Amino acid sequence: MTTMSKTSTLSDAMRSDGEFALARSNSQALAKAAEAWFAASAECQREMLGCRNLADVAAIQSRWLEETLRDYNFEMTKLMGIYTKSANGGSRTGGCTPHV
Repeated sequence: MTTMSKTSTLSDAMRSDGEFALARSNSQALAKAAEAWFAASAECQREMLGCRNLADVAAIQSRWLEETLRDYNFEMTKLMGIYTKSANGGSRTGGCTPHV
């Protein structure tokens, strides 16, 4: 004969404060992410709907791509300079100094 657990539905429904706090913080993070995504989508829609034709849309996207590539190239040039300087032994910041 099988016996069934005699736990109350009230105790099944109850959770510790920590579990509720974690669920609440996860929900808040999800809500903030969704809000940011909707705001970005709405901004993109406004930008695109302000265009009179597809040539305007292409110009906006082209300008964005040019700015993105320029920024990326600038940052990569900076990083490569740092790496080159470090590889040549020109960068000794903090840490241990060699004993002579």
